[in-house]
Amino acid sequence: MSDYSNINKIINKTRNNTLRDIPGVLVPVWQIKIRERFGINVDREIAEYIVLAVHENGTWKRQRAARKIEKILVERGNEVPVAKRLAKNILEMAVGTIQE
Repeated sequence: MSDYSNINKIINKTRNNTLRDIPGVLVPVWQIKIRERFGINVDREIAEYIVLAVHENGTWKRQRAARKIEKILVERGNEVPVAKRLAKNILEMAVGTIQE
């Protein structure tokens, strides 16, 4: 009962492990798949969010992945509108259409 007494611990445990149900081998497989199919190289960090968007149900996962990829691209020096467009294009190629 003590484990369930603090809701913040439960939430932190859940949030820290974003790819908990997805095998780690899928990330390199998707990197190769995207490189072969579309001719673009994505690094492991972006590929993790693509795998999450593909293998988890719900459109909100895709929207969240797009925001996370956008944030990564902005941190790497892209402007916000460019990063937003790139993130959306990457996920549309890999996953399918994204609702805004």
